[in-house]
Amino acid sequence: MPTLHRALAAALMVAALRAVPAEAAAPPPAPAPAPAAAAAKPAPRPPADADAVREVRKGPPPERYASARAIGHYLTARRKAVAGDLVGATEELRLAVAYDDGSAELRAAWAEALALTGRIEAAEGEARRAVALQPGGRAASAAHVLLGRIHSARGEPKPALEALAAARAIEVGRVAAGEAGDPEPWRLAADVLLESGDADGALAMAGEAAVRIGNDGRASRELGRAFLEKRDLPRAEQALRRAVEARRGDEEAWQLLAHAQEALEKPAEARESWLAALRLDPDDAEALLGLGRLALRADDAGAAREWFGRRLRLAGDGGEPFLQVAFEWLEAHQPEEALAAAREGLARTGTEPRLRLLEGLALQELRRWDESAESLRQVPAGAGDTWFSARQALAYSLSRAGRAGEAVSSLDGALAARPGDPRLVTARAQALSRAGRAAEAIELLRAVLAEREKAGERTAELWASLAEALVHAGRAEEAAAELARAVEARPREAALRYALANACERAGRPDEAVAQMRALLVQEPDHAEALNFVGYTLAEQGVKLEEAEALVRRALALSPRSGHMIDSLGWIRFRRGDVAGAVVLLEQADRLIGPDASVLEHLGDAYRAAARPADAAAAYRRALKGMGEEPPAEQVALRASLEKKLGELAAGEPRPVAR
Repeated sequence: MPTLHRALAAALMVAALRAVPAEAAAPPPAPAPAPAAAAAKPAPRPPADADAVREVRKGPPPERYASARAIGHYLTARRKAVAGDLVGATEELRLAVAYDDGSAELRAAWAEALALTGRIEAAEGEARRAVALQPGGRAASAAHVLLGRIHSARGEPKPALEALAAARAIEVGRVAAGEAGDPEPWRLAADVLLESGDADGALAMAGEAAVRIGNDGRASRELGRAFLEKRDLPRAEQALRRAVEARRGDEEAWQLLAHAQEALEKPAEARESWLAALRLDPDDAEALLGLGRLALRADDAGAAREWFGRRLRLAGDGGEPFLQVAFEWLEAHQPEEALAAAREGLARTGTEPRLRLLEGLALQELRRWDESAESLRQVPAGAGDTWFSARQALAYSLSRAGRAGEAVSSLDGALAARPGDPRLVTARAQALSRAGRAAEAIELLRAVLAEREKAGERTAELWASLAEALVHAGRAEEAAAELARAVEARPREAALRYALANACERAGRPDEAVAQMRALLVQEPDHAEALNFVGYTLAEQGVKLEEAEALVRRALALSPRSGHMIDSLGWIRFRRGDVAGAVVLLEQADRLIGPDASVLEHLGDAYRAAARPADAAAAYRRALKGMGEEPPAEQVALRASLEKKLGELAAGEPRPVAR
């Protein structure tokens, strides 16, 4: 049963008892119940209060007196709720109801407490008793909302919506009587509609709250948050715009709106939303990070430093701000800045494991393999998942540093703790392959695959790793055959089909690879990597270039910061004769990815076509220096191609014949 999300303390506040008028004499205190009786059953209600609590009338209730003991238990329940003692608060509310069993407010509060402590059936019963005692008013509305939550948690949308409709009717009546309405019934009804697949109905429900009770936008804000979590970005933006229009001072709604606009690739609008949040709180850490991130996407490193610097000046002694800033720099492929932020954080905090991991990853981006390995070794084994990630990265750095034996052994402890972890097994297999021990890598992967498949666990990552190991061993056809059998067994598993397409391409069967990727796109039309693969392969073949560009542009709309997809688009523009446009795109891809041999070869070709032979030669030399990721056979072919082109440039050829 999902946790019901209304805070108990808030519920107790809603269920406030009417105070005894000052001019009225308080009823005499009733004797306390005997401890044994209290433990065995609810304490008896004092006879002196009987006439005051039994009368329940329709319409506004008359002024009524609450038992002094009921008030005392209620106040104690509030104190325990604030202290986090929900069980104790629930017991105090039970005693309060025992002394005043005619109070709808107390029963509604007790029902909420019972629900929060997992006693759902009892909570439902008390909520219905609260409604029976007082069909209208705040207590009845709160009880209907609780019933709506209970039905929703059970997967019963129809009765949930009926209960919430009753709560909404009460709230509309309260507003008509001059009281402040509660938007919670609208917010929760929107949640139920959204979970039922009626996104438009949910959006309309949140909008209705503003019309019917003039609320402060909370229902729209929470619905926008839900849409954002589901990646329904247009509806998220619409709901959150309503939220900030209803209440301009809702800082959280501005933050959520900015996130939605960033994801929708609306940088100007996102910037305005982040600035609105920052005007409400000049120390809003999330807004400062968001503005820095937008500056990076606009290639304005100076502005990014300023925003991130403001964030770090709020850091105090904690490491979290440095982690956030270093991560943003690393995501933007600015490893020098990421390294500086990580090291500044380490200087402040000592050996914060996550900062040490980020330091190692930044050094990897800079191709400083030995330094990266030294940094990653310092992540302690007690750092949980951070240590496992560091071990995986350490194996890669050691392999690239030419320390193959160390790379393999660096994973021993991690694999002993998590023998079948796909990330660690894949890292071990890659280290073995780079050490020239591809047969061991294949044996390891097949053994782990057999165990995980027997247990019914997902294995796509391991299948892709097995295919890579087979390709490294010069057995590309076998890799394609292995994955074809896996796809036949699980045709709906997208990651397996993607791995099969890659294996077919490595085996020299590009048409079959494209066919597999097109089949994947039928299943998942927004699979960005598949869109890019088909577009790039068509460009390599020199066919259907218009379709190729459309596919890659769709991929980029889904992953706008992907350097490899920008490289694909640049290569397509080059194939279509737009040399100047190709240079711009390929330079951008190079900045994002770093020294990638394939990207640099494309860039060198574009420079040659643009009559820039010196730049072309520099690009080819950087490509040769950065080689090492491709399988051995592909490295040989790529190296031969680059050396041939450098020879042509040395012989005086200014540029290649246009393709």
